[in-house]
Amino acid sequence: MINLLVILFTLFGIKSILLSKNGIENSIDWIILAFVLGYRTFEPYPGLKIHPIEIFIYLSLFRAFLFKPIKYTKIPKGITILGLLFFLMYLIDIFTRNNPMILLEFKNAILIYMVFYLIQFVKINDNLFIKYMKTYLISATLISLLGVFEYLFPSLMASIFGFNQTYNFNMESIFFSRLAFLFWGSHLAANLIAPVFPIMILLKYVKDPLFKNNYILIGLIFINLFAIYLSGNRISWLILTVMFLITLFQFRKTLIPNLKPFITLVTIGFIAYIYSQPVEGRYLSTFKALKGQIDTKYDSSGGQRLLRANIALNSIKTNPLGTGWGSQGWVHSDILQIGASVGIAAGLILLLSPIVLFLRIFSLYKQYNIKSSIILFIQSNLLIFVMISFLFNGNILKVQSGVPLMILWALVEGYRQTFKHQNVAAH
Repeated sequence: MINLLVILFTLFGIKSILLSKNGIENSIDWIILAFVLGYRTFEPYPGLKIHPIEIFIYLSLFRAFLFKPIKYTKIPKGITILGLLFFLMYLIDIFTRNNPMILLEFKNAILIYMVFYLIQFVKINDNLFIKYMKTYLISATLISLLGVFEYLFPSLMASIFGFNQTYNFNMESIFFSRLAFLFWGSHLAANLIAPVFPIMILLKYVKDPLFKNNYILIGLIFINLFAIYLSGNRISWLILTVMFLITLFQFRKTLIPNLKPFITLVTIGFIAYIYSQPVEGRYLSTFKALKGQIDTKYDSSGGQRLLRANIALNSIKTNPLGTGWGSQGWVHSDILQIGASVGIAAGLILLLSPIVLFLRIFSLYKQYNIKSSIILFIQSNLLIFVMISFLFNGNILKVQSGVPLMILWALVEGYRQTFKHQNVAAH
């Protein structure tokens, strides 16, 4: 039944992309909604798995090629160079190595260029950006809601989604049993949730009809907070903490009535809840790990992550031009993964491009005291999410966890270029 629903969802998306008037614009909504599907893929022949997200991207590009719509923005030079480096390494690999991971890793990574190419044909103004953020909120909240249901009703969720794995959420132990998000396919589902919090600030500010009732806002906050907590995903905890602190310190004056007290209460409540449970050591171990201090009592994977990071760093030093797609395994850092596989130049571009965009967005935010100001501030938060994820998580190897980062990154860049052109024209 679930597979049938996935097929129907994909077919409706294909119809909307190919046959509707604003097919390319609509494709972004369908791609974002497909984040909920997790690991569910189509396998046209053994070994080649295609996610619905990829189908939507490929068909959107096909429509763009067929109808040649107007380009509203340009692909950043860094992304173009990154795409060329990816493709050149793939050509070298297919003629020199025989590894099934070559195609898998390349086809997932090259989506960065495809997403930016697609965004060229969408005019990302205020209203459209807000619309896409609302879609993201809905998609991520569905992931959170299904995760919470899995925690509360594991047998029911197992019968619906057809999995047999169970977990033991033992709060009497100092060890934290993470919610598996089995319906999605991996606890990596929690990686997608953190952006909902700045998005909710944006939607509240623009008085979106969804937030006319404050009880809905409070419910959404706690559903997503609870899902992140249950996930045990320390990088998500870190991102959430950074976002909250930046928002608290940035707004010297009240932007939204009671915003600062509300965020303060939510932050204190979240941290207090963690400290009331036997998992505070896991929370603190995140910050210890950033200093290279691995606390094995709470951090069973930190030592292995550090080992893989050191192997990748040594590989970059030894082979600055890269060792090829699929040669590094899973490094748990996209920056090091790309740097070791494709070369130090590609790794630096992936590291520096979102940082440069963040600085540009934050600079614009400081200049304008208009409606777009809050959008620019929220975008700076989204880029923080992207940058930390690329640094400390392995996302690109999986379409369902990599494309969300690419979409947010590309939407912010598309908005920046549109915003810049509109203000130049106005003057």
